[in-house]
Amino acid sequence: MKVALSKLKVLATIIGAGLVINLAPPAQAAPQSISYYMNGDCSDYYDEESEYAFFESEPDWDCYISVTIKPTKPVRTIRLQYWTGKKWAQENSAKTGSAGNGYLYFDPYCSDGSYCDGEYKYRVVVDAASGQKVAYSKNFYVSYYPDDSYYEEEES
Repeated sequence: MKVALSKLKVLATIIGAGLVINLAPPAQAAPQSISYYMNGDCSDYYDEESEYAFFESEPDWDCYISVTIKPTKPVRTIRLQYWTGKKWAQENSAKTGSAGNGYLYFDPYCSDGSYCDGEYKYRVVVDAASGQKVAYSKNFYVSYYPDDSYYEEEES
């Protein structure tokens, strides 16, 4: 009887500990910090002209967005999206590296293969992961100038 009673006490202790562990509130995810930066020639041009722009006459023009996320884990998917007039469409995506950094690149060519023309609205999306909520950058605009429109404005 003593053996059965001590086995019952051990069992009750294990069950009680299990309930305490299961009833404990879940750990909260660390608050996230996300930074977005426009880099390259677009950033330099913005400093001079107050707009982000691509020019077909400048094929080596380098523009990209760097995204830094803290905490650095879990790895996150970041996406560059543009507004079609009806919905957001994806232009580029990447995963963050071990330091929480990721890079997104613009494609100055439209779906029909021609150089884009006009001003486009963009945003960056950081997908949700392991307790971290989805995050969106503020909308921003990028202008595209094909050769013909660039030279027409220069002649005016």
